[in-house]
Amino acid sequence: MNTRIAGYDFARSLAVFGLVVANFSIDVEKADFGLYRLIQARLHSLIQGDAVTTFLVLGGVGISLLAQRVRTTNDAHAITDNRKRLIKRAAALLVVGICCNLIWHTGFLCFYSICIIIGALLLTVSNRLLWLLAFVFVAIFVVFIFLIFDYFEILQNWETLQDSDPWTVEGMVFRLYHNGLHARFSWTVFLLIGMWLGRQAVHQPRVRRDMLVGGIVVALVAECAVWMLIFGVLWLLNSLSISQWVTENFMTLFMPLDLFAKCGTTTAIIGGSLMLTEKYPSAKWTKPFIATGQLALTLYVAHLIIGMGLLKALGVLDKTLPLAIGSAVIFCICAVIFSHFWRKRYDRGPLEWGIRRITG
Repeated sequence: MNTRIAGYDFARSLAVFGLVVANFSIDVEKADFGLYRLIQARLHSLIQGDAVTTFLVLGGVGISLLAQRVRTTNDAHAITDNRKRLIKRAAALLVVGICCNLIWHTGFLCFYSICIIIGALLLTVSNRLLWLLAFVFVAIFVVFIFLIFDYFEILQNWETLQDSDPWTVEGMVFRLYHNGLHARFSWTVFLLIGMWLGRQAVHQPRVRRDMLVGGIVVALVAECAVWMLIFGVLWLLNSLSISQWVTENFMTLFMPLDLFAKCGTTTAIIGGSLMLTEKYPSAKWTKPFIATGQLALTLYVAHLIIGMGLLKALGVLDKTLPLAIGSAVIFCICAVIFSHFWRKRYDRGPLEWGIRRITG
């Protein structure tokens, strides 16, 4: 489809803001050990996790929109062409991701590109199979962390492994494990859910309203359940005098439940964005945010190279939380202004144009 849906771009801009805030403050000194430390860690996880989830779900939406016409006509030749185009774009994203990883230890674009390839292979499967595969990947995710690998042993040796050379076998294996640990199987789940959402009739007010209300309900229920378990496990760990590193990292145990919270929040964000841009289609204040979402890839790379690079050069990166948040806000404001004026002159962002030019 050539016509972009403004609500998706608006939601993508919010995801950009979330990633910037999370990455600018990722290594800020944590609060003292205890409940406040857990709250700070949980809030950071929510901001970063929801931003990443929104990107992935919207990636799935984009795949479904691209294949909307060929799925209905079942044109084998057109389906193959769409698959090739998606795989080419995923390969280009992988190259960009590897380059970013040489500057900062981030595997976002690398694993995002792998998810896109999976989505391309599942381009024409039924909605029922999408949901079945989503549940299968959740099951694999749980087995991967707790049964196949010794998760707690990895946590005990975290600092040693983290400092290992990324180009050695040990360093590469750890980073693959670490990136897999932090929800890469669940990333595929988010993409599959996005593919399902992309097939829904979002032009209907009822569908958009259900996305907003249903997403809020699921997110609240799941998040309340997480915090009830957190307080319960805190009490249990204190009673059993378990070591501090277990207490600091036990929230990862709730990752499967956390999937529901992230899916609910993302669905609500997308539903709300669709309703907002539908209600105010020509509002001047929404256009800069829509433009920001259309330049998401360019801005993601820019915040790593320009934003975090500048803070590191000045020696103020990860100093204090107020400084990190303030820097993130300034970058986001600059990103919105830049995107607004760039889109007035050009159809696509610099990186978006380059990838489209290379891959077709």
